[in-house]
Amino acid sequence: MPRTSGVRSLLTSIKQQTSKALASLQGEITKREQELAVLKAAEARWKDVIGEQPRAATLAASSQAPTMTRKRPRLDWDAVLARLPATFDAKEVKQRTGKPMEQVYAGVSRWVKDNKVRKHPQGGYQKVAFSAQQKESAASAKRKAA
Repeated sequence: MPRTSGVRSLLTSIKQQTSKALASLQGEITKREQELAVLKAAEARWKDVIGEQPRAATLAASSQAPTMTRKRPRLDWDAVLARLPATFDAKEVKQRTGKPMEQVYAGVSRWVKDNKVRKHPQGGYQKVAFSAQQKESAASAKRKAA
């Protein structure tokens, strides 16, 4: 029995010390946040003097910019696959799409996963030929899974 009470008192002591350390950290964080607020206010005043936009306005403008400047429509990867020859490599897909290799590999991996292509033994990829019946059964299996 004495051993259990010793463990409990040790745990209580550790909890108290942890609570004190946490309170100290929270106080330090509050102090630093107040200092940061003062510095940000000074920054805003200086930017106002030289005519720059405050930081918040700059961040809001930069977060809106990418959504408004889409240069081209989304790529239809199935149409790309239809235009490729029976055997091809990733470099050829890159040339036809103009996409970076990371996106090309993602697209080809999706085709492999969907059983539209398979890796060719001599390198590259090969389209998988489906009969009409296989297409229907694959489509119905996909619908059942979803």
